Amino acid sequence: MEQKYVPSEYGKPRFNCPSCAAFSAQDWYEYVEGDYGQLQFERYLREVTGEEKHFNHIVNGFYSNNVFAMSMCASCEKPSFWVKGQLVYPQTSPVPSPHSDMPEEIKKLYEEASSIVMVSHRASVAILRLAVEKLLPELGAKKDTIDKMIGELVSKGLPESIQKALDSLRVIGNNAVHPGKIDLEGEDGFEVALSLFNLLNFVVEKMITEKNKINEIYSLIPKGMKKRIESRDGVFLDGK
Repeated sequence: MEQKYVPSEYGKPRFNCPSCAAFSAQDWYEYVEGDYGQLQFERYLREVTGEEKHFNHIVNGFYSNNVFAMSMCASCEKPSFWVKGQLVYPQTSPVPSPHSDMPEEIKKLYEEASSIVMVSHRASVAILRLAVEKLLPELGAKKDTIDKMIGELVSKGLPESIQKALDSLRVIGNNAVHPGKIDLEGEDGFEVALSLFNLLNFVVEKMITEKNKINEIYSLIPKGMKKRIESRDGVFLDGK
């Protein structure tokens, strides 16, 4: 399974690098407000003396009101620049990359949704709903409404966890198009949107990646033995 994505956040010791996407340790350097020239000096004093009384507005061990800070990725050794706690370079989406096994058409929609998530959570979620609509036929459903396609897959044995993920994407996506009880532009809107990106990757992992891995191993079984298995299963399907 692909590693969980940890979005970049000011002051965190490790996250997925905005430049190389690797989950990596980050070395932090700060220019503190009112003292632009002393890079990391006051942080050093704090660590050595243990005195916190001289330091205000500290978040995760770093100043929340600094003018400028830099985090350096231990993996690619490229810097990220922060102004007043906000990432300003590189300009990148704070959501995980699309799953490597995601079908190309769905991947394009995923990336489009990712590119606008910080501009409009609602528009981003609406595009994810469209991505789900395009994905369901890839999973074996006949083209219909999203609700009916999910129902068809459930009748074919769709695991409950996948059904809940798909219905979450469907219902919240519908809410984005026809506003209802879920506030996607409020304070928690980004967290909801981020969860839906993770859910879509989860569905691809379970329904495409794991299936491909099983089929790859099954293909190693000799043809004669496969016919015996198919014959056995045919007997059970006929109820004999």
